Amino acid sequence: MRRLACGLLGLVLVLCAGTARPVPLSDNTVRLLPSKFRLLQNIGPMRYTGTNRYTDRRLGQSFGYGASGISLTIYVYDFGLRGLPDGPDSVAACEQFERAKREIEIGGNYQNVVFRREVTRRMRDTADAPLAREAVYEFDRNGIHATSLLWVTAADGYFVKLRLSLRSEVADELDDARMQILSTMSEAMTARPRRPAPPDTSPETSVDFDTGGDPADAPLWFAYAAELLRVSRDIPGALPPCGGALVSGYAAELAARRGALREYLLREAAQRNSEYFNELERIDAAGFLEEYVWHYLRNPALDTTPPADLDLPGFENFRQRELATHEAKTGARVRVNTVRALPLDPQP
Repeated sequence: MRRLACGLLGLVLVLCAGTARPVPLSDNTVRLLPSKFRLLQNIGPMRYTGTNRYTDRRLGQSFGYGASGISLTIYVYDFGLRGLPDGPDSVAACEQFERAKREIEIGGNYQNVVFRREVTRRMRDTADAPLAREAVYEFDRNGIHATSLLWVTAADGYFVKLRLSLRSEVADELDDARMQILSTMSEAMTARPRRPAPPDTSPETSVDFDTGGDPADAPLWFAYAAELLRVSRDIPGALPPCGGALVSGYAAELAARRGALREYLLREAAQRNSEYFNELERIDAAGFLEEYVWHYLRNPALDTTPPADLDLPGFENFRQRELATHEAKTGARVRVNTVRALPLDPQP
């Protein structure tokens, strides 16, 4: 590692109040309790600065390292969970990664936070090296601009989370610092027996139907769910990162309603006796299906600006005249049962 100069940066993410312990003087290794991992007191130019033990035992302990212009904190904890498989791609590890990202984005004392990228990272330059999820941020704190990296993985039954922050004047040392830190951590982790994840036999996705709905509508709602999933897969970030209920946006919802309505119109006229889909057909025939989906079914968190071609005033007149007692229905919910994989960065 080349130079790491300019004043010490204290950008340590604190999860909750804890008790700091001084640096031991009689041993040149650091025991990363509650795990059995050990690190040397020096990682490149960084020196161990102390341990923080959290009052909530689920949060384990954190271990600080620092040098001129750089700050590293390593968190080791189990969050009260048992049987954690190794690696970053279990649901539990993914959830810890997303939680840590939110703490940076909205929970820290940071200004001008910019998310740069996220990848899966090999911790050493070997094919069998442990993997970690990595997120890269830039932000300001107390007038100091910094680049900050987050890594999360699991090993030997514990989550391992690392936060590295570098002041802007030493940001060109990021690649060297990353390689040194992850390689050192990898050596400590691989000294323990591996805990592979058990085979996952659950389907990638599942569909939950409204048990109170008309059974004759179930095939229509299945077509809705299939189209919702198909379109969502093509929208970056649409699938839940750690699995769970699929929360759709306007584009996917519109395509899914169109797909279900198309299936309905393929039925013989005598079989088209669904109150909801008859009303949806009437809305589409009036030319307001897009406006209908925007008004009743958009996702406020994702859909903040309506498409320019929507006739919302015209639909409002139609709605007040024709849909006074209308209730939008959704007869099926899509659940994603897999963690969204991040691209593997080719560089260690």
